[in-house]
Parts: sequence; structure tokens; C-alpha cells
Amino acid sequence: MDFTAGEARLIRECEELADLAAASDWLEEPQFGKNADGLLTWSFVLLARERRIPLRLVFPALFPDLPPFVLPADSSVRLSQHQYGEGGELCLQYRPDNWHPDCKSTDVVRSAKALLEATPKDDAFSDVESAHPADLPSLLSGCSRRFMLPPDTARLLRLRLAGHATDIHMTLERRVGGSEVLVARIASIGLDSGLRVPIDGAGFGGRVVPGVLYRLPDIRQIPDLHPEELKGLLYQYLPSWLRKWVEDAGDMLVVMSNGAREVLLRVRHNGSKRKIDLFHTFEPPKAIERRLHGKMFRESSICIIGAGSLGSKVAASLAREGVGHFMLLDNDVLWSDNLVRNELDEMDVGHHKAVSLRHRLLRINPVVKVGALGMSLTSQSAVQHIAQLSEIISTCDLVIDTTADSGVFRMAAAICTQKRKPLVWGRVYAGGLGGLIARSIPSEDPPPLIAATQLLAWCDEKGMAPPEGREHNYGVQGDDDDEPLFASDGDVGVIANRLARHALDALATTEMRVHPEPAYFIGLRKGWIFDHPFDTHPVIFAPHEGWEKGSTSCAEEGVERVMTHLGVQDDA
Repeated sequence: MDFTAGEARLIRECEELADLAAASDWLEEPQFGKNADGLLTWSFVLLARERRIPLRLVFPALFPDLPPFVLPADSSVRLSQHQYGEGGELCLQYRPDNWHPDCKSTDVVRSAKALLEATPKDDAFSDVESAHPADLPSLLSGCSRRFMLPPDTARLLRLRLAGHATDIHMTLERRVGGSEVLVARIASIGLDSGLRVPIDGAGFGGRVVPGVLYRLPDIRQIPDLHPEELKGLLYQYLPSWLRKWVEDAGDMLVVMSNGAREVLLRVRHNGSKRKIDLFHTFEPPKAIERRLHGKMFRESSICIIGAGSLGSKVAASLAREGVGHFMLLDNDVLWSDNLVRNELDEMDVGHHKAVSLRHRLLRINPVVKVGALGMSLTSQSAVQHIAQLSEIISTCDLVIDTTADSGVFRMAAAICTQKRKPLVWGRVYAGGLGGLIARSIPSEDPPPLIAATQLLAWCDEKGMAPPEGREHNYGVQGDDDDEPLFASDGDVGVIANRLARHALDALATTEMRVHPEPAYFIGLRKGWIFDHPFDTHPVIFAPHEGWEKGSTSCAEEGVERVMTHLGVQDDA
């Protein structure tokens, strides 16, 4: 019979395993077979520390490119702290990160022997050091209940007096994928801890639940691992008065600290029955400042007019860049057909876009400060909001208009000119052909309205007006179903990302800017003035002395001066 190279390799491995069993006094009952997945297995009993341990070696389908793995014959048996996954696979010397096809399955079996001989009987601890780099995702993969405890929060916990209990509030966020995962975080400690944790309800940080923090009065060794029998022991650390408090609550989260480590228990009482769930405490990796000039932008305040597809993406990008203060203005409500391009999701349908976007920014960066107003700037009542909008803009460092509405732009431009505030605006052209990003900075560029006029004049010189199509229905198709009338999410994303960069440049000094010119027409496909995708046309504004000095005075003072000039007396 002719065998493939893979089959021949398996035969040699099996022969070598049989030879090892025959020559060893620590291997018994060897037997080849197949598992439920049709993979070749080798069952055997390993003798280690006077124990008889039934194991199975399994050859993966991609052997010898991937190593064989060893499991307990009974998947519920815990043999070592170096185990993971539902089947309890042993973490041995040879794993995918260091395996080579020249290695042998007999080496894997010997590695299992070394691991289990270093593990005391009936003890999940061993002194064997892992030969593989441990990463937090791998460690958490086997933990369905997780307690996220950043160092700053742990420090606040450890400041509490020993022997005392403190009321806390926690968030519990449940996610269901391949398995159910429950993540707990501390939202507040006592009356005020200064923590910034999004706790806005389901979908925005999880359910807020009460809890209690107890600082152990003496130093105790809190174990690294928590077998079932340890749960009761940990619960006994609590004084009787606190156990009565927890029992009366019925369902309570209990954080215990010894001043160096913390554990989280969920204790539920149903009559005389008590159930204790233990969470795996982990410290998230320390955040490294990766934002470009993040400290500068952290103090910046940006007003974004429009929380639609373009505005929502710009806001999310700026939050990731570290901008610390936002004011969001949009009176529109999110509907299901908006989801094809908006940063928001199905949970936000039926809610006002500005309010939902506020929650989204808090999920991206919990320390940002975000205000949201359902202010209409296009309705008949828009005039009533001018004073309010003017006040908002006066407190911001930058205004961004993403509405593509000429009336809104004129209003924002007029106020920005009066208040001498930089304005950035952007457009996505119909069909995703391309877009425009532009900025107007006092003392550098013409005022926004003048700048917009120069952009139109630039287009006139090219002999083609920009394709400024408005899109009311996100799902409309043209006569040819292959030609959608709306830009895709990817098209909007390109313009949004460049617009966000343009906004950061407006806040930065000249030498720090990425975009040297004040305006760009950015092509995403061939058409109009664009010869090919990513065909970009920068525009340099002509000088214009349009920013009035001293125009920041309030409107009331201006009216008073006019009335004085006219000789009109104020009856009020």
C-alpha cells in the first residue's frame, strides 16, 4: 500500500510511541483509537508520584505542522495549574509557538510526565515554569467571570480602613458568544471615588449592582487559584455581622482586599441555600499614550454640529485621539436604515442621535466630558436657538459642521466669525465619488463664508460644480441596481478620518500640522475632477481681511450702540 507523506509520518510516530511504552516503566495500557472528531488518539496511563493518571494524546488534523496535545481521559479532572480549555488540555513544553515538525510525539509524552511529576497529589499547584509566553487573553479565555481591576482603582480600595465595610457600586456586563462571559468593574466607592466608569445602563456599560468592600483586618494569603472548596473558605474571611448583611441582601457582590490583592465573590442566598461564584481578578494592561500630541488635545473643547454618518465617525475618531471635551448638536432620531453608515448601532434606534453618540464616546473613552443637545438649526424655530448656539460656540476651541446643510453652515460660519473661532467642515459627495474637507482659522484664512465662496470659485474655474447631492433615503437604488445612489460606509469613513485629522490640525500649531493646506477635494473613484481613486486636489485660499477685530462683544452692547446712534431711547 502506498501512503502519503502525512500517513507515513503518523505510522512512524505510532511505532515510536509503542516502543516508548514497551521500554518504560511509567507507561501502562497504551491503545490507539479515534476520537469523536475522527482524529487519531493514543490512550495511556501515566505513572507519576505513585499516581495512575489516564491520559489521551491526540494528533491534530494538521500534524506534523501542529503538535499533538495531551488531555485527561476525564475532562473534569484538574491535574495542574498548567491546563486550559474545556477538555483540560495540558500546557506542555511543545506548543504551537515553539513546535517544529522535526519534534516527536514521544517528546510531548515525556513533557507530560515532567509536568505531572512536579505536581503534588490532589493539588493544582506546581513549580513548573511555563515555556510559553503567557498573555492575558489566553489566561482569560477559560474564565467566564472576570473582575477588571485597574491599578488606580485597586489603590483606592486599599486606602479603606482594615476591618471596615464600605458600600460600593459595580457594573456587571454580560456578553454571550461561544460561551457566557460576565465582566465586573467598580463604578464607585463610598460616596465619591472620582472613578469614571460608563454606567448608563444595558448596552452602555452594563447593569449597575450594589456591593460591599471589606478590607481584611490582618494580612492573609489570598490564593492564586480558587478550587471549589476554597470559595467557602474565602467567605469565612468575612465577620459574622457582614455575612448577615450579605445574607439579608439575597444577592450581593463582595470585594475582599488584604491590602495587596483583591478577590470578588458573588454571594446569592435562597432560603437556607447559598451559592458562591468566584470572579477571576485581572489587571488590564497599562494604557500607553499612543495619541499624537494627546496632552494638548485633552484640554480642547470641540462643538460638533450633526451626529449623522459623517459626524458620528468624526466624533468617535476625535475621542480616540484624546480630545477631552465635546458638545454634540443634532435634533434627529436614529432609524434602522441609518445603520448602514452611522457609528451607532441597533440599540440606539429610536433615540436621538446626539444623546446616543454621547454614550458611544463614553464607551470609547470614559474620561471625556460630553454634552448633547437636541437642537434644531434647520426648522422654523432655528432663530430661537441662535443665542444658545452662540453661547456654546463661545466656550469651545473649535466648531465642526458635518451637516452638509447650507443654512446650518451659514449660521455656524456667522457665529464663528463673530466669536473668532475656527470652523472645520466636510462633505461627502453623492454616490461616494469623493468629498471635501476645509477649515477656516482666524488670522490665517478668510472667514468661513468667504472661504466657501472661494471654494466654489475654484470649482467654477474647473468648469464643473461639485456634486452636492442630498441623501434622504439610505436604501434607494437607481435604475441600475448595480449603481447605488449613496456612499458606502467605507467611503464616508475615509472622509471622516481626514476631516478628524483636519480638525486636529486646526487645534495644533502650524509646525505640527499634517495637512498643510486649508482645504482638499478628495477623490474616492473616477469622476468629476478626479482622474482616479485618491486623486486629491488641495486648495489655497486667497488672503482676505474679513475677521473683524473686537467682534466678540455681546449683541446687547452692539444694539445699545446702534440705538444711541439713532437717538432711540430704551423704554425698558
